[in-house]
Amino acid sequence: MADREVWGFTITTNPAGKNVWPNDLKREAVRRMEEDGDAPGDIAAELGAHECLVRKWGVAARRSRGDRIFVAEPAFAEINVSDAPKARPPQATGESHMGRLRVGKLCLEFPVGIAEPDLLKLIRVAGVVS
Repeated sequence: MADREVWGFTITTNPAGKNVWPNDLKREAVRRMEEDGDAPGDIAAELGAHECLVRKWGVAARRSRGDRIFVAEPAFAEINVSDAPKARPPQATGESHMGRLRVGKLCLEFPVGIAEPDLLKLIRVAGVVS
């Protein structure tokens, strides 16, 4: 494969077919994320790279500055569904009975009488979206 130029930097390809990213290009990508607020996915698309690689450069830059890389909330939450008796449907008084499940910053609201398989689907979808 032939060398190509992006942002004024030459990206070469080694004999195995992998791109060799110049350090100055990596620094420019990180600068664009941090100072200009560009999304890693947009930068990756411009470079013809994978978004994970661009994010990796950002994390490496933060670590080289001595920044701590951590998430304050737990990465996973355990949810147990017991064989408890089924909840009664809401009364016909016009009052809606809603259940609420909070996991970190995510809050799911659902009718108290929801079937267990439907609740599990809701939790599964919420995990994908969050």
